[in-house]
Amino acid sequence: MMDRLLNNNVALRIIALVLACILWLAVHAEQGGSQQASTGVTESFELPVRVETSADEVLVSQVPTVTARVTTSLLRLPTLATDMTKAEIVANAQDLGAGTYTLHVAAINMPASVRSYTLSPATITVTLEPKVTVERPIRLSVVGAPSQGYVLGKPQIGAGVVEISGAASSVQSVAEVAGVVDASGLSQTETKLVDLLPLDGAGKAVPGVTVTPSAIAVTLPVTSASQTVKLTPAVTGLPAAGYAIASVRLEPTSAVEQGLPAGQLPQGGLRVPIDVTGLAKSTTVSVPVPLLPGMTSVSPAAVTAVIDVEPSAVYTLQNVPVTITGATGVRLLGPRTVTVTVAGAQSAVQAVEKDASAVQAYVDASGMSRGTASLPIQVHLPAGLSAVSISARTATVQAMP
Repeated sequence: MMDRLLNNNVALRIIALVLACILWLAVHAEQGGSQQASTGVTESFELPVRVETSADEVLVSQVPTVTARVTTSLLRLPTLATDMTKAEIVANAQDLGAGTYTLHVAAINMPASVRSYTLSPATITVTLEPKVTVERPIRLSVVGAPSQGYVLGKPQIGAGVVEISGAASSVQSVAEVAGVVDASGLSQTETKLVDLLPLDGAGKAVPGVTVTPSAIAVTLPVTSASQTVKLTPAVTGLPAAGYAIASVRLEPTSAVEQGLPAGQLPQGGLRVPIDVTGLAKSTTVSVPVPLLPGMTSVSPAAVTAVIDVEPSAVYTLQNVPVTITGATGVRLLGPRTVTVTVAGAQSAVQAVEKDASAVQAYVDASGMSRGTASLPIQVHLPAGLSAVSISARTATVQAMP
């Protein structure tokens, strides 16, 4: 069978033709693959342009982008997108000054696998403005409330102003810098970092400016809502003629208030007004405890005032020494003694008659460092007494060199 086939010219010609076709296809397929590998593949990437400016200039136009068409080999195509993350498109706008310019763009840090590339467009248009720096006030807003039974004091911030820098047109539109701090659920004093946002006159954020610092530390003082406050009698009016107030005391001497933190309470205590107008004998009255602004309640709401009324008396003390307070290196030129007449409750006057040292005359020379001065004579008296007259109103003092 094989011998007959080999001796058949037609069969041999057919076999030869088939082999030739197979060989032709193999050769041309290899050439086509080599040509594709050598030509490569092209991909497009949209990249932002980094505009390099001088330190005193700011880009105010929109950040442009360009399309980079890059060609690489088929083998490098799978990693091309990752490799292109390091590529940058730049335009040099340094030392140009304010104005609008057309700049050429260039690519840097292109991957080594990129055989060639084109940038479209090849130029960009940018607008520059002078960079300015100004100060703006901080407006702090507090949202939320502390836990029940606690009150929030005045928030404390390190500085009341911050610096705003950027293009002149943008900076001029910044009216204030705002921050918001949340006090919700606080039961103790806390310090929080608050981000700052530049706002225009309408309360809208201003883009393109830098706030320095961009955040500030805010301390939120939180105290218990209930505070114990000392009660102090505040006498108003005058008793009947011939009588004087010997003493006034409150029962109880303290109260519990809510609403004001301890740091905002009066240092001398809460003054309770007591009217003694026309009194001619000792008495006990109930007086209300006033609420200061910020207080929500006080307990007890009223206290008892015990008012001791006595016949009034007058007494004159001779040769009361005049002393100097508030400064050293200052001497008294005169007068060295004064006569003081006091009036008040009979028991208080009798106490002064027995011990005149309780009445003291003095001048305050605070802040005096040179020269001679005439200063007012002041009198310190025990409770229940007032000075009716004093023989001299002023004393002359001299700072010693």
